[in-house]
Order: sequence, then structure tokens, then C-alpha cells
Amino acid sequence: MNYYIADMHLGHKNVLKFDSRPFESVEEMNKTLIANWNAKVTDEDDVWLLGDFCYRSDKDPSFYLKQLKGRKHLIIGNHDKATVKSASALKYFESVERLQHVKDRNHNVIVCHFPLATWNAIRRVSFFYNRLYLEVP
Repeated sequence: MNYYIADMHLGHKNVLKFDSRPFESVEEMNKTLIANWNAKVTDEDDVWLLGDFCYRSDKDPSFYLKQLKGRKHLIIGNHDKATVKSASALKYFESVERLQHVKDRNHNVIVCHFPLATWNAIRRVSFFYNRLYLEVP
């Protein structure tokens, strides 16, 4: 199974305020995000981290990565400098890219941290989504 997640901001105290996250502390947020992840993901799953995994943390990103199940793939975001520069963190990733094409069952998925105005095969994807929206009651 493929899972996709973005903007975890593990260790980032100010994200509690910026994003109105419902936690009393950054420690509570980190613990909850890790527990929720591990309740859903198995070691056989692929998880696509779409940027901003860990930011302004007092811990190395590997501290969080070693606690998380699944095969992890990092799509680099604007707040991933510490993660990309950490040799100990990089060993937890199957891949590290800025943009990636993922085959997810019958779907082609383009993953990127930043919004994309266009990409290869957009006509096929746009057609699929237009058709999908028309078929949904």
C-alpha cells in the first residue's frame, strides 16, 4: 500500500500556533503523529513524505525516522535542509527526490512538495479526474 503525507514538521514548536494544531506541546504532537502513523502503516507499506518532515527540532531527523514503520521516500520540501544534510537520517529513506512519478495500483501519481501547474501526461490525468467527477453521484 502507498501512503502520502506532507508537512509533518516534527519537532517544530511554532507549527502548533501557525497551523492551529490541537496539541499542548511539540512533544505531544510528535508522539501523536508517530503513534497515528504506526497504527496505520506496516513495514510492507511505502510512505511518501511530501516535504517538511522535521523542522527546527532539537533532535536529529533520524530520531523520528527510526520510530516510523514502512519504507520511507522523501520528496524534498522547503524545510527539509536538516533531514537532507543528516547522514544518519538519509539511511532510513528508500529514495530522496524533489519530484517523483509513482505507480499506485492503476494510477500514475506525480508527487512534489510544491504545487504543479503542469506535468507530463496531464491530459490523461485531467481526463481521468473529469470522468471521475462526472461518475460520482
